[in-house]
Amino acid sequence: MDRALRVTLVANAGLLLEFDGVRILMDAIYGRKGHPFSNLRPEMWEELLAGEPPFDHIDYLFFTHRHPDHFTPRMVLEYLKVRHVRGVFMPQCEEAERCGLTGFLKENHIPCVELSPLTNRASFRIEPRIVVRPIQTWHLDEQFRGVPHFCFLINFGGRQVLFTADADYVHERFEQLSGTFLSAVFINPLFFNAIRSRHFFRGQFNTARYCIYHIPFSGEDSLKMRDSLARDVLRWPLDGPEVDILCDPLQHIEL
Repeated sequence: MDRALRVTLVANAGLLLEFDGVRILMDAIYGRKGHPFSNLRPEMWEELLAGEPPFDHIDYLFFTHRHPDHFTPRMVLEYLKVRHVRGVFMPQCEEAERCGLTGFLKENHIPCVELSPLTNRASFRIEPRIVVRPIQTWHLDEQFRGVPHFCFLINFGGRQVLFTADADYVHERFEQLSGTFLSAVFINPLFFNAIRSRHFFRGQFNTARYCIYHIPFSGEDSLKMRDSLARDVLRWPLDGPEVDILCDPLQHIEL
């Protein structure tokens, strides 16, 4: 029987993915400025740098886009100077060039997939039973149309899981996945509302489970996202796909 995929919330849209002894950290190294979302707790950042459990032997770093609540290149460089990883997936980014991250990766022969239109929908087998497919989409906010944004479709030993980050659900229909069964789809509360209300989102996922993330921690929710999400979950049909909510530090689920 296949092992489960364990997913742990780090902060905001930051996730720790564990499967077959491999650990992937996604959108989890970012700073405190330039966004209204919950930050990495200071002690958690220290644990990351020290490689303390559950952040010991991180194998891969994934980043969906260069917004400050998902990816801070300077902090990634700081992390890589003390912790070794086997590979990085990140969007092409001038800030990564300026701070020295891109050069550090090359100098230390750390494999890096720079996400771009050339990598859109390409498949990367990073481990015998893990295949990664970046899918380029627009960002939800129209003012960020120029910011390259990628979802990750990852096959974990036959389980297909989609991580959508800040994908534009108004214009994107994910038609390329219409024939793919997804064990789970990770979406933010706005995307979940669009699916539940059948407003704005004109696509359809063939999935058994929605996992909602990118939610401010309790006491830090100036956007009142937790209240809106609670109402949406109450209105979710009983015969619909299962719904999980990841909203607290180090909360985890298994798929």
